[in-house]
Amino acid sequence: MGCQQPGVRMIRNAALLLLLLLPIAAFAKKDRVPVDRAEAEKWISDATHRQYRVDRLDDQYLLYSSWDGSVHYGIALARISSIHLDFNRQVGFEVVWRDYTRDSNESASLYTKGRSESFAAALEYLAAAAREHLQEEDDAAMQQFIPQAKAWREANPKPQMAENAREHQVLAEYAFKNRETEKAIKEYKAAVAIFPTWPEGQFNLATLAGEQKDYDTAILHMKQYLELVPDSSDAQNAKDSIIVWKDRLNSAFQADNSQEESNSLKKVSYERHGLVRRSK
Repeated sequence: MGCQQPGVRMIRNAALLLLLLLPIAAFAKKDRVPVDRAEAEKWISDATHRQYRVDRLDDQYLLYSSWDGSVHYGIALARISSIHLDFNRQVGFEVVWRDYTRDSNESASLYTKGRSESFAAALEYLAAAAREHLQEEDDAAMQQFIPQAKAWREANPKPQMAENAREHQVLAEYAFKNRETEKAIKEYKAAVAIFPTWPEGQFNLATLAGEQKDYDTAILHMKQYLELVPDSSDAQNAKDSIIVWKDRLNSAFQADNSQEESNSLKKVSYERHGLVRRSK
């Protein structure tokens, strides 16, 4: 083998440097889109099988873990507001995404460009589908709740909360008092799932979800609160909270996608705010 000329080495090194400095968007094959959900799921499996084990993949969540089971990861698909590729000199290519409820990005190291592109394209497809499905579920939940709320408003006397729901109420209010926000949200959700016509529970769940930036949940439950007590003294404040939450949700998607013109998540526009009160 002959020695390379200095000029050849300079061109080669410049090309490598240019590759490393290229905008990440250039790494992604934007024309790669799964034809359906089955193909998206296959791309996820094929891209991750060397590093991770997929434990669960459904309409709303992708849960996966290291092969030895020592580390577990989870992605709330409907909360993904942006996806892109990154290149790390130590681990190679990474898929980076933003969950709008969190302050920092999350990522998965898949080493090669091809696996990373497949994972990113599949994740983008599943995220868009998850948001659409979530919107449909929220709309259906409201349509089912409206006649329940009307019957509750007209009832005299009001029905008593079931004992199993009251247990969750006690735990929710205790957790809130002790600033255990995640626990409080979990218990409020369990209580209103059993006894949805509990105004204070709906209001408190909406408020805490809003504080955690889970605007989809916050908006749904504040709307349900307003269906129960539309003439309450704080009805206008509740409506104002919804306006703020919708704006924050839309802003999260618009901001995260401002530099990703071909990201299909930009097309998913979803609307989706608080105080906490004691039960009477």
